[in-house]
Amino acid sequence: KIMKMNFKQKNIKLAIAASMLVSSVSLSTAGYAATATDNLAVSTSVAMSCTVEAAALNFQTYDPTASANNDASAVITSTCTHGGSAKITLGQGAVAAAGSTDAAPLRQMINGTDSTKLRYDLYQNEARDVVFGNTTGTGKGFTASTGANTTTVYGRITAGLTASVGSYSDSVVVTLTY
Repeated sequence: KIMKMNFKQKNIKLAIAASMLVSSVSLSTAGYAATATDNLAVSTSVAMSCTVEAAALNFQTYDPTASANNDASAVITSTCTHGGSAKITLGQGAVAAAGSTDAAPLRQMINGTDSTKLRYDLYQNEARDVVFGNTTGTGKGFTASTGANTTTVYGRITAGLTASVGSYSDSVVVTLTY
């Protein structure tokens, strides 16, 4: 026996089906999704760091009978973190004269042949009136810029010094403090 549904029964079944469809949509995950937010803190610090490289200071051949000083210069190149402060100091040399101090160095080169010595001086400026020493007060400070920073060292062998024939040399420690 086939039952015939009347119009009222069809509407009830349709209403039940529609209600089930609406209920299932509202049970979906999108219906229950919620959000929460926070901020991720990101930070670092930049350390001061430097490298230093000193070029050789080569005087021209010294003539003890000449009336002019023998001047030369060399460049110290440093690369430091931008904006940091640094100071370059120069040691007394490997053959410092008696009475030499870090604040007032008495530098000498030595002749490899007979061990005689030849006095010379290192300065911070071209006028050669500010000694380049090995103390906070006699070093040369700077604020690092991006890339290479250069500092010129000005050398002088005073005219009229006594010297034996031969080759003279010395080694001076360059210190970069930051």
